[in-house]
Amino acid sequence: MIPSDAAKTATDRAAEAIEAAERMFAEEMGATLDLSPAAKAALIATIAAAIQAAVAEETEQLSGAGM
Repeated sequence: MIPSDAAKTATDRAAEAIEAAERMFAEEMGATLDLSPAAKAALIATIAAAIQAAVAEETEQLSGAGM
């Protein structure tokens, strides 16, 4: 039997790592800035949106659609 981690693609593992980094960064910034739980959630959403936009832009450039 193949462990579930072995069945994950590199993209899946990268996405999980990015999501974990988003949460860690938001927690640290939230603690530093003394943010409320709602403000931390908004910070996570903002970070996630920025990363997703950057990934979409890079994907577009790599696929040649941006030319």
